[in-house]
Amino acid sequence: MKIAVTKMAIALAIICILLGTSLVGGVANYTSVIAIKDNTLTAQESTINALNTQIEEDNNAISSLTIQLENATSQIDTLTEQNDQLLYNTTTLNAKIIDLENQLASANASITELQNQVNYLKSTLDMSISRLQTLVFHVSEKGPGYTWGHLPNATQTYNQLLDLNKNRYNILLLPENNGHQNWAEELTWITDNFGGKNGIPIMLNVFGGGDTNIPTPMLSISDVLSAMSVANVRQLRISEVLSWHIDHPATPFPTAYLTSLLEFCRVNNLRIFWTEWKNDALPDHAIFTAIQNFTKGFEDIVTVSFSTNSEELEPSEGFFLLNTMFQHWGGSVQAWYWETRYSTDLRNMPISTLTQHALLAKNMGAETIQLEPYWYFFDNGTPNDYLKLLMGMLT
Repeated sequence: MKIAVTKMAIALAIICILLGTSLVGGVANYTSVIAIKDNTLTAQESTINALNTQIEEDNNAISSLTIQLENATSQIDTLTEQNDQLLYNTTTLNAKIIDLENQLASANASITELQNQVNYLKSTLDMSISRLQTLVFHVSEKGPGYTWGHLPNATQTYNQLLDLNKNRYNILLLPENNGHQNWAEELTWITDNFGGKNGIPIMLNVFGGGDTNIPTPMLSISDVLSAMSVANVRQLRISEVLSWHIDHPATPFPTAYLTSLLEFCRVNNLRIFWTEWKNDALPDHAIFTAIQNFTKGFEDIVTVSFSTNSEELEPSEGFFLLNTMFQHWGGSVQAWYWETRYSTDLRNMPISTLTQHALLAKNMGAETIQLEPYWYFFDNGTPNDYLKLLMGMLT
């Protein structure tokens, strides 16, 4: 019994020793594995740290590249805008170049035309030949309420003109009573003031445009005969009627009336002085071309005039045009030019400018020069310094 217990105890001791040894070996092995794993983990952690560092560096590089990309994109956008602007500028400049070339061509054409006019004027002036035969002076009676525009003594005024004229030209007066508003009153005034059938030679204003909605005046043949019975009527005046009718298209032009005037003048040995201020603007309207057509067969008794109150042509241009179109032509030299051009009182027009216009007409070949208005040249019937200077230049 004791032996059996002893054997069992020995066996248990041996088992314990074996188990202890195995346990120690297992622990040692486990510790070794743990150490290996720790080393592996340490190596992995180092790798992870290195990768994190690399990732951070890569992120920084990406951020830097992103900024560079944004800058590059911004630069591309700016360059694109600049390129678009350059293309626009180039297109605009090309258009301007074409426009300037057209303007230059037009300017060269104008220069050529002006040079031709200058050459013509120069040749005309060099010839020193004047065709001027007649001066016509507008005189008026404005009636009560005016401090100017009165004609106290027509005979005295006419005689003063003859003194200034020095027997150089034919002198006619162009009477106007209160804007030609009442023919009966005007006829009475002419009867009482111009010396009868053998008195002061006059140019009778028979057909005008005027400032109303009907042509003013528009004298009948009977009216003209009445004037001829009491005054020394030498010429009839048609004043700016085509220009007026263009501005009043609802009123038809009285062709038959005009023809009757022309035929009457032919029979009665009268001349017609027809003045206009508008220019031809074919095909919309015709002025001087229309006069050519209206006066066919009567060219020898019609003097066609350019009015210097024109809004479309300077006096030199108007005179040049008429000199190329008509054998008998003249000029209505007006201080109204100043009002038309500068919208100020015509009496402020320098006499040097008006004299220049008159001399242009004379030297370019005008046969008749008609001067107006009355109150620019006369102080209630008395020739003023403007008129004296003008006559000194013309004579």
